[in-house]
Amino acid sequence: MKRPYGGTIMKSIKFAIFLFLLSCGVFCGTTRGVEVQPTIVQMPSSPGELFSFDLVISTEPNPLAQAFKATIDSVTGPAGFVLTFDIPSSQAVSGESAYWLYTNSDGATAIGSGVGPYTFGDNPHNGEAQELTVDEVMARYVFTWGGVEGDYMFTFNLDTAMSYILLEDLSSKEALQLSEGGNSFTVHIPEPTTLVLLGLGGLVLLKQRRL
Repeated sequence: MKRPYGGTIMKSIKFAIFLFLLSCGVFCGTTRGVEVQPTIVQMPSSPGELFSFDLVISTEPNPLAQAFKATIDSVTGPAGFVLTFDIPSSQAVSGESAYWLYTNSDGATAIGSGVGPYTFGDNPHNGEAQELTVDEVMARYVFTWGGVEGDYMFTFNLDTAMSYILLEDLSSKEALQLSEGGNSFTVHIPEPTTLVLLGLGGLVLLKQRRL
């Protein structure tokens, strides 16, 4: 014998479960992520010079946080390119007043090689959480340029094990994400003569690329 209201009851139960899971996602700690904008701060003018970019906080201020980690999985570029991670220069950003964790850190830790991955991070130091503020520098990646002109694409590992903000409780993590979406961005490094002609000395626009 069929139960005329059996289907309706089951639908109601499933809907209730859905609402419960949705409310958990909203109220039980799911994070929306901290957005950062890659910004070029130095372009090379000849082979062997430095190329660098900052990850700058681009969202409204987030909860207090203790530390962070940001990892680039790979760099691709024109045929024959050489781009070597410069760890000491990347660490030197800790001396800038605009650097987010400068007052809470005993120095940045940059780990990498000539082929990646490249990790820039700061562990908690004095236990005093700092507020993330828009336009502050999260990290600086510095590379020695081999002299090959062309498009260079930087692909981030945005898994929270590899790129994250460590919150005030020293256990919760908030995702790190690029402000334009995706997990990579591309910048064109022109030949030295083009740089001179264009008079590039300040910030340049990045071409965002979504995978």
